[in-house]
Amino acid sequence: MRLFDLRPHCFVFLVSALLLGSLSLLEADEFKIENTQDPKDQATSAEQTVKNMTVPEGFKVDLFASEPDVHQPIGFAIDDRGRLWVAECFTYEAHGVYQDQYQDRIVILEDTDGDGQMDQRKVFWQGQGPLTSVSVGSNGVWALCRGELLYIEDKNHDDVPDGEPQVLLEGWNYKTVRHNIVSGLTWGPDGWLYGRHGITDSSLVGTPETEPSRRTLIHCGIWRYHPHRKIVEEVSSGTTNPWGFDYDEYGQMFFTNNVNGHLWHMIPGSHYIRMSGHGSDPNPYAYELMTKCADHDHWDSSSGKWTDSRDTSGVHGELGGGHSHCGGMIYLGDNWPAKYRNSIFLCNTHGHRVNNDALVREGSGYKGTHRPDFLLTGSDWFRGIELKYGPDGAVYLSDWADLGECHDHDGVHRTSGRIYKVSYGKPTFPGKIDLNKLSDSELVKLQLHPNDWYVRHARRILMERAGESENWNQAKAELLKIFETNRDVSRRLRAMWTLFCMNQVNDAWLTKQLQDPNEHVRIWAIRYLVDDDQVPASAVKEFARLAKDEKSGLVRFYLASALQSLPESDRWEIASALDAHHQDTEDRNFTLMLWYGIEPAVMADSDAALHYLKHATRPLVRQLVARRLTEDIDQHPEYVKSLVQQVIDTKDIEVKQDLLTGMQAALEGRLKAETPGNWNALKQQAEKTDSKELQELVTGLSVVFGDGQTMEVLKKIAMDQDQPMKSRYQALESLLNNSQDKDLLPVIQQAAYTTELQVLAFRGLSRFYDPKTVERMLGRYRNIKHQGRLALMDTLCSRKEYVLLLLAAIDKKQVPQEDVSAFHVRQLRNFKDKAVVAKLNQVWGLTRETPEKKRAQIEGYKTLLTAERLQHADRVKGRALYEKTCAKCHRLFGSGGNIGPDLTGSNRTNMDYLLENMVDPSALIPKGYEMVVVALEDGRVLNGNVVRKTDQQLTLQTQTELMVLDRRQIEEMSQSNLSLMPEGQLDKLSEQEIADLIAYLSGHSQVKLPESLESK
Repeated sequence: MRLFDLRPHCFVFLVSALLLGSLSLLEADEFKIENTQDPKDQATSAEQTVKNMTVPEGFKVDLFASEPDVHQPIGFAIDDRGRLWVAECFTYEAHGVYQDQYQDRIVILEDTDGDGQMDQRKVFWQGQGPLTSVSVGSNGVWALCRGELLYIEDKNHDDVPDGEPQVLLEGWNYKTVRHNIVSGLTWGPDGWLYGRHGITDSSLVGTPETEPSRRTLIHCGIWRYHPHRKIVEEVSSGTTNPWGFDYDEYGQMFFTNNVNGHLWHMIPGSHYIRMSGHGSDPNPYAYELMTKCADHDHWDSSSGKWTDSRDTSGVHGELGGGHSHCGGMIYLGDNWPAKYRNSIFLCNTHGHRVNNDALVREGSGYKGTHRPDFLLTGSDWFRGIELKYGPDGAVYLSDWADLGECHDHDGVHRTSGRIYKVSYGKPTFPGKIDLNKLSDSELVKLQLHPNDWYVRHARRILMERAGESENWNQAKAELLKIFETNRDVSRRLRAMWTLFCMNQVNDAWLTKQLQDPNEHVRIWAIRYLVDDDQVPASAVKEFARLAKDEKSGLVRFYLASALQSLPESDRWEIASALDAHHQDTEDRNFTLMLWYGIEPAVMADSDAALHYLKHATRPLVRQLVARRLTEDIDQHPEYVKSLVQQVIDTKDIEVKQDLLTGMQAALEGRLKAETPGNWNALKQQAEKTDSKELQELVTGLSVVFGDGQTMEVLKKIAMDQDQPMKSRYQALESLLNNSQDKDLLPVIQQAAYTTELQVLAFRGLSRFYDPKTVERMLGRYRNIKHQGRLALMDTLCSRKEYVLLLLAAIDKKQVPQEDVSAFHVRQLRNFKDKAVVAKLNQVWGLTRETPEKKRAQIEGYKTLLTAERLQHADRVKGRALYEKTCAKCHRLFGSGGNIGPDLTGSNRTNMDYLLENMVDPSALIPKGYEMVVVALEDGRVLNGNVVRKTDQQLTLQTQTELMVLDRRQIEEMSQSNLSLMPEGQLDKLSEQEIADLIAYLSGHSQVKLPESLESK
């Protein structure tokens, strides 16, 4: 018999609605929920979805639960009795706003007879959302809800909260983070509760009593909370929107992600590559970022934009289905065949499937290699969210059951939701279990169980009991016996983890384990010793020994990670020893972890940093240390002088080039810097070498240092028509990159008449007030090639005086009006000059529509863009329009820029998605990534996103280039509430042109480039 706690009339209503086929309105226990999905969109029934699924031979899929018993299952956990606790998120965002008119809830689902189907359901909690995650403990539930980490106590285990939720942490910016919301509560083998955070905002997090100045700033990445110490910390930063996290039987942690790589090896203190267009790492001195561990993508990333993979057709489907992933389970159960153990499974949103990657050791870390997709649904409505194995070893798989994706542009179908159970053969039903009723010794014995579900739950219970029990002698002795005598390292690790979580080991014992013969034990000894950043001197000494003698690259990786927890003075000896292991030299992630460890110590002890440089073996570390020392040249010119002396003293040309490359990166964009006293000696030395690369580095830096002689030589080369064009180009590029000298104008004026130099010349022209040259170029506009026109247009829109000349030229038909993009129009309005705005309105018309008008525009375009019209549209002409309006910033099918997201994998076949992003691109702007308007002292006005900011430099990503500005040039900088992507891109297109462009954007394959563009 199935038991429900819903009121009878509600249950009858639900069944009736299901029988009628369209469930648009559902009366839940105390509130009504409504679908905003188009009623014409009908989901495949849960039963039929299961029938359509394909899994490997020997597996079967059961429908554990579906609507009306479960809705919007955004997360779930399994308790100590094997029951599922499901977080139902009815308040999930619609058009960027969480729906507070609804309430979210936690429901308990149980299979009492072992037939694979839920037959008992209870509502445990209901309240204001958004609720995104739950984790069940012995006496209550942890939940992430409405920007808070809550604990809902249930000491008497009657499945009814004992009182109001306790707020453990607050400050998660759920309203601005939106679908990148904090999520994913998971217990680690260290006794910390781990979670995830997306990229669209950061959060200032702390306990309710913690004042803001003492709270922890959490960015995109992985964070953790300690339940006894009541502290939260960021573990890693970067990626886009992590939505899966787990660890293997050795405790190696991995997380899954969306858009810019699906699989990442999570090492504490790591800084990962972030989604393009979403700012830089929170540490401006990280400089370089670590990469994913997967050796593949689940879509054809070489073919273009990530947004294209959402159609899952063709090669995207063959490779795995698309760029978006939810959930991440490393299988450690005892029901599935052994070949799946320690491999990771993740749900592919656009591929409507479950991917499977093997985790293979490589270098100092791991790589994820692609395996055949594990489960295919064939259902457009499948939106897998989470996978977890239970006490019988079978896997529960939750399904949001909706169209669209995380953004839900096409409405939310709140009345659907499914949970499937995937098993191999017939799993053994464990019967009525409750691990909380077991003795300490029985829980210790479960550390030897082949199913890690028992292992993890038993460890957590023992950890919770540790705060209440006074005598742990027997349990401790039993765990030590496992650790000391068991031959299986995974069992030894389980014992070690449990002892640590129970607070039954001290620093002396952990330091001793640094000599253990197994690498994984040594790794966890390192991790535990730095867990509270209070590392004993004896352990630091052992770290230094290990750094010299350690044979395992993985252990060395964790030693590099541990540097960030040590006093700065203790880092150099360990870092030098790690650097001496040449087998890791080509391992970029290891090299960067080493850099992150020493970076704070570089300026704290420059003598130690310079000494380290003399023996450093890794080119990238040499460059980054030199860059950091040079960044503060204004305050510490003596550091740079010592650095230059090292360049002079070393005989290794590659070392010289690395150090100078770092210096050049530090001084990029600077107006001028103090010349080191020994610079001329280096110049003379470089002139005698055969290395052109070294000579070019010295020449570029000489320009920054204001060396008049070098500048004159470069000017002559740039202007000499007898010189090879490559030499002229390089000379002009060096001058423009490294000098703001007014004497450059004659060089630029001459170069503007040379086709091959025009792009550089026009960019350089923006720095000067030279209306005569501008007028001449406008007169020759139709003879200038495509790339030159783009560069000239940027310059024309950067100065008020040039803008008026441009608008006059449009009046005279010298310049086609359509060459002025919507981005340029918006930039012109930022001058806020009456003459400019009046002339602009005359030529272009008014811009900036109201939200209501934008919505009407979108609906109008949807009416226009019928399937029949798009079918007969000209995609070749559409590509021509794309190259003109979109390709500067976006890639599609491998063509275009990298400023904005790659569109190849996006939801391009969804008309709402396409039109909302084109008509109203500023609807969602991640906080901190808004466009800024920068006014320079020389009269220029620039628009762009701030990529990096230090006391000396501002790195600005404009629509066309990455610019490094000396902050002394900046007169004023203001923040806009607009996206870098402009509005009004469709306004000047005809109906047919709009159809052509949309047909190209929503297509499954590339088309040829129009001949008119090929010739340019």
